[in-house]
Amino acid sequence: MTELSIAAEEFKLRHERVQAFLRENDLGALLAFSPPAEHKWTQTGHVAYLSGWSNYDRIVDSVVVVPVVGPAALLLTGMDFMLEQIAEVSPLQDLRLVKPVDPNSIAAHRKGDSGGPRDFVAETRAILDEAGATGKDVGIVGLGSMSVPFFESLRKGFGSQLRNIDDIVGRIRAVKTPAEVQLMRKSAALSDLGFETMLKVARPGMRGIEVIAEMERAVRREGADHAKYWMASGPSPDWCDTRLDLKPHERVLQEGDLMASCSYVVYKGYWCHGQRTGTLVKPCQELSDLYGIAREAQDAGLAQLKPGARIGDAGATIRDVGARYQFDMPGSRYGHGIGLDYSEQPVPLNDTNEQPIEAGTTVVVHSVFTLPGSGKMFVPLGDVCHITPDGPEFLMNFTRDLFLAGA
Repeated sequence: MTELSIAAEEFKLRHERVQAFLRENDLGALLAFSPPAEHKWTQTGHVAYLSGWSNYDRIVDSVVVVPVVGPAALLLTGMDFMLEQIAEVSPLQDLRLVKPVDPNSIAAHRKGDSGGPRDFVAETRAILDEAGATGKDVGIVGLGSMSVPFFESLRKGFGSQLRNIDDIVGRIRAVKTPAEVQLMRKSAALSDLGFETMLKVARPGMRGIEVIAEMERAVRREGADHAKYWMASGPSPDWCDTRLDLKPHERVLQEGDLMASCSYVVYKGYWCHGQRTGTLVKPCQELSDLYGIAREAQDAGLAQLKPGARIGDAGATIRDVGARYQFDMPGSRYGHGIGLDYSEQPVPLNDTNEQPIEAGTTVVVHSVFTLPGSGKMFVPLGDVCHITPDGPEFLMNFTRDLFLAGA
């Protein structure tokens, strides 16, 4: 096993917290499901959190079974070579290949084979037996990203023994340890690198896709699991003339253009999702005026994000500051938690959430406005923050002021 990004002792503490929950709820085991890591826009972080297997080698459905006593086990469909890959990143010793539910899954054995490994249900029952918890209920988390056939196989196999429970894994994942925050700092630094690359390479006459390609290349070269940026651009001075593309941005950039870009960067499983806005070669006063309003609203909201404060208070503050300038905030959603998943607890970050913000959580604040008159979407700033006892700490270092690319 190579050196772990998160210490083995930290994984043990995670498992112990789950086991305390199991005892409190008279459960024999927890079954935590995640789809392949590539399914990145849904929950993929539960298995990563409990096993350390967060990278893109994880191309199969997998579960971590945490019994009420004893070590956790990682169950996966797949082939023997994957066990070697897992050993490089996970402290778990109990790794078990199982038969797949999906007939398209990568696996050495197929559903219905008379030989080979057992299925997820049979292997989980074996773990219950080993823990002296035969016949106890099994709590399940990860249903939101589970396929119907997978769930049906569990329901058929466990019957009334399967219990849908509060997502204890999502809850404990929300508060990050120092080691996790350090990984998020690295992800944020890689996100910054992409934006810094944009400043250096963007020139009039280039297509947006060419700029984005250089940004993503620079970030992947430094070890990112995943790097994607989108771009918006248009002629100055009216933001309503900008075009946003998540697909390849084919527009040819011109001197003075308004620009925005947004990052989706993953490093060792941990996300950064930042957003920045500016111009190409020369500044634009009209954009500066609009941005000043959005920045004022966002900064006022960020000042509210202190441990114990109501999550909705920050949203109401952002909404009300924007409203003074006729900026609408549809849905009043201003962000979401972020970590091993693009979106995780705490959610939603909006103006109605009564829950208190917790110290140690990590969030992205990217207020979504519509401009007066036109209704054009305006999301000029996205900040990834670690909530400390004193309030939000920015994890990204790239300027929050309007950037000037190609200068």
